[in-house]
Amino acid sequence: MSSTNPAPEANAALEISCDVHTVLFDMDGTLIDSTPAVNATWRETCDRFGLDYDEVLKTCHGWRTVENLTRFVPSIPAADMPKEVAIFEGRISEIAQDCLDGKRQDGRIDAMPGAKELLRDISAGRSESPMRRAGWAIVTSATAAYAHVGFASSQVSAPPEIFITGDICARGKPDPFPYLLGAEKALAPPQQCVVVEDAPAGVRSGKASGARVLGLCTTHSERSMWEAGADWVVEDLRDVSAKWQGDGPAAKLTLRIASKAAPTDVTQTTGDKA
Repeated sequence: MSSTNPAPEANAALEISCDVHTVLFDMDGTLIDSTPAVNATWRETCDRFGLDYDEVLKTCHGWRTVENLTRFVPSIPAADMPKEVAIFEGRISEIAQDCLDGKRQDGRIDAMPGAKELLRDISAGRSESPMRRAGWAIVTSATAAYAHVGFASSQVSAPPEIFITGDICARGKPDPFPYLLGAEKALAPPQQCVVVEDAPAGVRSGKASGARVLGLCTTHSERSMWEAGADWVVEDLRDVSAKWQGDGPAAKLTLRIASKAAPTDVTQTTGDKA
């Protein structure tokens, strides 16, 4: 993987060019906007268990449901946890479906800005040259029961060949396991992958795996992305484009990233890892 990082003027954007084997995308808040459905489900859950809704929302994003419920509702017996996780994530899907059916307005799942266009450009590689690799995968903390329904509801893209969900991971983000598994399934060293994340826990997971990480400001602050260790930070995926060159498995996939400049008081990791 290679990148160029020209010295910017103060507050100027960095025009990054990065060759990558596979882009490993988080899902919620990165490719799809499930926030309305997730928040509606958390409100119901907080009412059910007597939790402070606003406090829960401050730290729940980017973690698996099982870890969130364990943290916020320690009274749930371990034997009941799989059922509670299924109830929570099933409710997200129900709310999203109710919106599609016109039964409610507060839980629709949509594509995030720029996601359709970026996935279209990456996916076009294989349609142009069938021997090219897929070029992208999803690595989400959500369980398969919700993740596949949520992704399909957003109509952002056809599903990827590699779809890593939280329930098949021995450990969740911020542990590196999910992104290590994603890279393994893509037959790529993590150092040749770029992780795209919107949550500090996911950024830390990607960095710990050895990948380079692009942080989005779609859910958390720009500063929190830098502090978690992101190599680059953009507002959303409209600041990212992709282009293929060459044919076959060795074809080159290049990302162009209009990154924000890192604050001077935050240490930023730079340099090639290829």
